[in-house]
Amino acid sequence: MMGAVLLSACDARPPVAPPSAGSEAGLEVLFPVRVGMMAIHLRLATTELEKARGLMGTLQLKEGEGMAFFYEADQQMSFWMKDTPLDLDIAFVAADGKILEIKTMTASDTETTASTSSQVRLAVEMSAHWFKRSGIKVGDRLNPDDLRRGLTARGFVATRYIP
Repeated sequence: MMGAVLLSACDARPPVAPPSAGSEAGLEVLFPVRVGMMAIHLRLATTELEKARGLMGTLQLKEGEGMAFFYEADQQMSFWMKDTPLDLDIAFVAADGKILEIKTMTASDTETTASTSSQVRLAVEMSAHWFKRSGIKVGDRLNPDDLRRGLTARGFVATRYIP
């Protein structure tokens, strides 16, 4: 299943030695992204292999860490939890960073969790109930500049994903 990690703190630390585009080692680097006044830290899944693997096999996420999945066009998205041993929340996010929907997914569930919107550009997975515990809700925004900085640091053309 695909997953995302968000970190809660106002920390603007730059990522450490980002790998080249398409390198799976890039998923080891956490990038700071602001959501309102809160900072989270995300692994950025951009290649098809990264998105297919997501958080499979991840036994635990640190508070405020997650994974973001990037796509080049708006679409309705669906995710599943095959081989993912922890419950996750997923936020379906528009290209401008606005959170459109938040849903909870159950560990190892092979049924898909789909967005109702077809205007989704990225998805963010966090530990189950993290969004609610953190006061993050539908309508809040991930900072698009932070997302673009992370993508650029990974060696991707950020505007392909976040215009």
